Amino acid sequence: MVIYITIILAFVLLQLVKETYPRIHSIVYTIYIFLFLTYIFTVLIIPYVSQYISVIPANLLPVFKLLLFSVVLLFLSQIIEELFLDYEYTSLATLFTFTTKAILLIVWLNHMQQFYDKFLSILGLLS
Repeated sequence: MVIYITIILAFVLLQLVKETYPRIHSIVYTIYIFLFLTYIFTVLIIPYVSQYISVIPANLLPVFKLLLFSVVLLFLSQIIEELFLDYEYTSLATLFTFTTKAILLIVWLNHMQQFYDKFLSILGLLS
């Protein structure tokens, strides 16, 4: 409930800034988005996830952390991409999304390297 009140207050303040100082509205809006994302992650997501990490079995913990990292990174990427699109930086938004997907692909491939090595060694024994 506090988050909704914060969003409503921020909306009212952003509308006030937009009407009184339209030139700085985009700067204030961008700063607000990043401050709000920081608030959401530090107050909600990190404590919530930390609470459930102890429940995850130890052998699944690396995959869980990597999956969580992927979800959070894609979530942030989507928000930043929409912010770029709002300011009509479409090519920068596309580049940012592509870079995020490439980072996730590299991280997952590095994590799965042991599995690939074992799988290819088993295939080598069968032939």
